[in-house]
Amino acid sequence: MKKNLLGAAVIFFVTLAFLLMLDDITSNGNHEPQQNNVEVYDSNEKPDVVILDEE
Repeated sequence: MKKNLLGAAVIFFVTLAFLLMLDDITSNGNHEPQQNNVEVYDSNEKPDVVILDEE
């Protein structure tokens, strides 16, 4: 009897985890889009970054 309850609990939690994972994968994701800012410099223009050539 004890093994049956333990097996049922394991199957329940595995099924629950699988369904939650499936729901997360298939959701539309109404999340705010992440915006990445990229700064592009010309080849002769240097960014405001300190560069040390010391060892």
